[in-house]
Formats: sequence, structure tokens, C-alpha cells
Amino acid sequence: MRHVIRVFLPLIVIIVFVNLYFAHPDGIQPIDNYPIWMKGQTGSRTDQTSGLCYVGESDGKKVFISADDIGKINRLTIDERIDPPDLEINEIAFSEEVKSLFQKFKKKDMEDITFDKLNNKILLSIEGHEYSSLDPQIYRKKEGIYEITFNKDILTFDSILTIKRLNLPEEVYRHTFDNIGFEGFAATDNYFFLGLENYQVNGTEFSDSTILYIANRKTNEVKTIGTRDLKISTICGLYATDDHTIYGIDRNRRSMFYIKFNEDFTVNKSEIMEMSLPIPFHKEIDMIVGIAPESITFDDEGNIYVAIDPWQNFYKPDIASKKKLSDAELKNFYEGVPIMYKYKNMFN
Repeated sequence: MRHVIRVFLPLIVIIVFVNLYFAHPDGIQPIDNYPIWMKGQTGSRTDQTSGLCYVGESDGKKVFISADDIGKINRLTIDERIDPPDLEINEIAFSEEVKSLFQKFKKKDMEDITFDKLNNKILLSIEGHEYSSLDPQIYRKKEGIYEITFNKDILTFDSILTIKRLNLPEEVYRHTFDNIGFEGFAATDNYFFLGLENYQVNGTEFSDSTILYIANRKTNEVKTIGTRDLKISTICGLYATDDHTIYGIDRNRRSMFYIKFNEDFTVNKSEIMEMSLPIPFHKEIDMIVGIAPESITFDDEGNIYVAIDPWQNFYKPDIASKKKLSDAELKNFYEGVPIMYKYKNMFN
């Protein structure tokens, strides 16, 4: 999270601009008794959720892993047979080896997360979050994609055993900054898709576009794509359905995008739609500034799930909306409990 001058105010300005000029007239609407608060019945919760990955089904319940901006990984088990869906949250423990590595971080700024089925490993994007006048680019020693091993299997694991930073082509780090990195990350067997949060000249002002890198996992060749013509301002979540099709989240425009590539990764087709982001049980309460979508994943049926990383300073309903909310709902806002959405794929 950034202080108001550096990020929150520019983000609000961009949102207002986009609502005036780029808003989709209908928007993608949540389905199946979503959204839900990311808070279990026992009081367990996620915190600043920035990464989400569906990993399968167990006993009729859907299982996800999530990454929190504050440095936590959780397993989420959701029973959608119940109305509203019942959410169970289990925090994943870190081995001593992993704890030792993270002790060297000023902030464990976890962003996107995905499961590499081919290698049975978790891949995690971590943003560089450190600056020093003696070494202005010290953040680059921490940022990047990390490969994680775990105990048991992906549906039941409760501990992370090892973690290592992958060697990526230096080209993909050309425009990263302290606290500006790969908030969007997706992987197939053959490619990594790395979405830079935003392209910035000096690391302090948000621009109208960003950069997507496509790295061949076997040859390390990189394709670089600017998003200005695609009308994508930020990339804060990515999901790849195959080597040439990706979906993502543009947080600043509160939108979901779809890109179909040609074989050479030139863009064949792209589309962007604004998302409806109401709060749980109140579809009429939408467009709250503090609701910031930052992750995307698909289940086996092709449904899309999105989680938010709330902007703490703005995550609150207006005075009129407060009158419609219970004390428990208001408490969720005050505590910064994230929200999870489910959408039908409207791009097909």
C-alpha cells in the first residue's frame, strides 16, 4: 500500500477519468450468491488479498490458494452448495528455511500466485519493496517470481517447505521500481506472462498504460507488449487459459480484459469490460472507491473469481450507504476484510 500522495490520489483521479470515458455500459455482474466477505465463521480472514488461484475440488468444495500483500498465503475452501457460500480459511505455515529468507525482506510484498501443475510447484510474484540511497535499486534483489515447494498435495498442504527466486531475463526488470513490479503473473507449460503494475517514468505517478512481458520458459526469449492501444492502465492480476489466451484485471479502471494472441504474440483480439463490484448482500452499493480488484482465476467450469486488495484509507461506504449496513458489515469495512467475486465469462 502506498501513502496518499504517491498512489491513492492519482488512482482516484484515474478512476474518475475512466468512469467518464471508458466505462462499459452494462458491466460484468457477479453470479451465484457472490460476492462474499473473505472471512470465515471462526473469524479467520485474509488481509489485503492480491493473488488468487483455483487449484481443484475436494468433497464437493472448491479449493483456492491466495496470497496477501502483507506476506501470507492461505488455503481457501468454499462450499457453494450453501447460500451464501461458506468460506473456510487456513493460513499456510512457513518452514524455518522460508522464514529465514523472508526475514531479509523489508516487506514480504506478495502479489500474484499460481499453481504450476506440470512441476507440482507454486509460483509466487513478489514485489520489490526497499530503497536505499546507497543502493537505489536494492529492491531488484528481492522482486521477481519465486518457486515454492510444499508438503502433502495441492488440495491439502499446510506448509511451505522451500522457496527460490527464478532467473528471469533482465529485460523484464527494465521498468520496475521500488513497490512497482509484477502484480499480474500467469504461467502455462511453455510461457510466463508478467504484467507490470504500471509504466512509470519516475516511479511516482501513474500513467495511462503499462507493459506485458511474455517469456518463453524454454528459450528465455521475451516478447514485450505495450498496453496503451489496448486501453489497459494497470495489470494487477493475470490468468492464462492457454499459450495464446490471457485474462487480466485492470485495477485502476475496475475492469477485466481478454487478449487473444497470434502465434507470434501479436494481438489478434482484445476486449475490456468494466466489472460490477458491489458489497456482499447489497448489490445496490457499488463503486466504492476503496474496493480495488487485484486478482483473477478460473474454476473447472470456466467461472471467473476475483478478489480485492482494499485501499485501507478509502475502504468505507458513504454516509447514505452506512444506514443500510449492519454493525457486522461495517466492522468488516473498518477491519479491511477483502471481498471475493464470481463472474460468468462474458468474453466467450
